[in-house]
Amino acid sequence: MYSAKDRMIIALDFPTADQAKELVEKIGDGATFYKVGLELFLNSKGEIIEYLSTKGKKVFLDLKFHDIPNTTAMASVFAAKQNVFMFNVHASGGRKMMTKVAEEVKKINQDNLVIGVTVLTSLSVEDVEETFQSKLSLADLALNWAKLVKTSGLDGVVCSPWEAKLIKDTCGKDFKTVCPGVRPKWSATNDQERIMTPKDAIINGCDFLVVGRPITKNEDPAKAAQMVEAEILEGMKEAGLC
Repeated sequence: MYSAKDRMIIALDFPTADQAKELVEKIGDGATFYKVGLELFLNSKGEIIEYLSTKGKKVFLDLKFHDIPNTTAMASVFAAKQNVFMFNVHASGGRKMMTKVAEEVKKINQDNLVIGVTVLTSLSVEDVEETFQSKLSLADLALNWAKLVKTSGLDGVVCSPWEAKLIKDTCGKDFKTVCPGVRPKWSATNDQERIMTPKDAIINGCDFLVVGRPITKNEDPAKAAQMVEAEILEGMKEAGLC
């Protein structure tokens, strides 16, 4: 069972390692889980992973691999060998790609969670219709990809909190849901289309919540992290998770 603090993943969406480290130092023991995306990983030449490891932090490596099966699998093996708790690939890469990833990562006996990205939370219904020429609803498209992720042997998905319950009900309670698009009531929505409060997201089946600007851009990020954790705990209590 994950604690409220361990369910909160703070997104280190910064261009430099120094800026990311400054935030981590400010928050201190107020958080244990951080997301490292493409911008920070490349600009820090991967050094940020070791820094977070030495601080005793868990890392979600958010590089969203998407290529032919062998290339994606070899990139995934690289990721699995780093000090990361979890990393992801794009579910739209297809079953063959994800199955190859699962097979190759298992060969090296790593305990990392490997998850598939479904529908980006920045996409609207109109965006999906234009990009994929699909008339499926956002929920049905996300669910279809989640089922492909599960049958491919991966551990869970990145999805909107709005699709988390449907995915859990279909793929099982042990199938992990990692959800961006989480915004406390006191924060701005920014560029996310499908958002939910931390409390409601937990009640709706989210295992991990990715929170960025409401914490990282706050005048007091440590206090903001505490406030988000408190909302997560409210959701856990209501959902009977603690």
